[in-house]
Amino acid sequence: QTFNLAKQMAPQKGTKRQAEAAAAVAKKTMAVSSFEGVAEAIEQAVDLPHVVRNMLLACLPCGLGTPSDERHELQASMVSMVGDVVLGVQAKLREAVDSEATKVGGTDSHNADLQAMLAKADRDLAESAQDAHATTATYSEATAAANLASKQLEERHEAQRVGDAAMVQAQQSKETLEKGIHVHFRAIVEAQDCEQHHQALLPLLKELTLDKSLMSALRGVCTKPASDRGAFDAMVLEQLGKTLGVKVAEFARVVEEAAPASQQQADMVAEAMARLEASTALQSSAAAARDTAKAAEQAAKDTVQSGIDALAAFEPEYAAAKEARDEKSAAEEHFEAYNIGSLELLRDKTAQTTATTGGA
Repeated sequence: QTFNLAKQMAPQKGTKRQAEAAAAVAKKTMAVSSFEGVAEAIEQAVDLPHVVRNMLLACLPCGLGTPSDERHELQASMVSMVGDVVLGVQAKLREAVDSEATKVGGTDSHNADLQAMLAKADRDLAESAQDAHATTATYSEATAAANLASKQLEERHEAQRVGDAAMVQAQQSKETLEKGIHVHFRAIVEAQDCEQHHQALLPLLKELTLDKSLMSALRGVCTKPASDRGAFDAMVLEQLGKTLGVKVAEFARVVEEAAPASQQQADMVAEAMARLEASTALQSSAAAARDTAKAAEQAAKDTVQSGIDALAAFEPEYAAAKEARDEKSAAEEHFEAYNIGSLELLRDKTAQTTATTGGA
């Protein structure tokens, strides 16, 4: 209805031939479209009272419909007023664009922070994964070294056991024989419970593989009281005492000769034990380092996932902010191109340009 009124109020060229009138009507189509662009801009001036907007709309054909070089002062004033209103609407649109751009700037900054945090988390994860891999390898090496040291210690213990077997046996035999001499043989010499001590001493004597005649003579000596013993009995006891002494000396010599080799074996066992202790300590340290590195790697993974989740959660807000900015920007660009363009076209046209382009 407004533009029907605009068409009715547009300046007329006077009476012309029928063909010229039809051409003029066709040529007005572009002008009407321009009027629509200006009218649309005025309608967006919502801060103006409704009656003022209606007044401006009603005066569009009289003002903008007249070439600029033919307008009288009142028409020029009306065109200027319309221009101010349209530019005011453009300013509001620009403010809206700037406001949305500011919001996007904030979301851009937040998004950049999230991206930077995620990138750092990725770098930290790569480093922690590398540390975890390295400490796991170190732990494996330390475990292998500890196992080897344990095996070597077992071998040293076995070598010590085998090497010391003869010496240990000789030492035990020496101690047992010395006890038999000081307890049982002395009692027999002193004729105290001879039969009892003879039975206790007999197993030792059998192990020594003594002369059978000496063993037999000893049995006879043990059955006699001290008063009935003669020179032969004394000789038997003396000979047995010497034989036992010789056996003790033989055992002592075996122990003495085996001592250096036994000490060497003991030293080797001590060295193997020290290596095992050191290897075990390194293994424990490596295990602690590995566990710490794995915990750090897991923490880094959690941080990366948190960053991913944060970006995903922020994406809708970020996208909405950019969409709102783009919509406001598109609206402002459209207003600039269409509404402002329509205003400038109508405002700046002259009688000459109107005649050339076929305007109203």
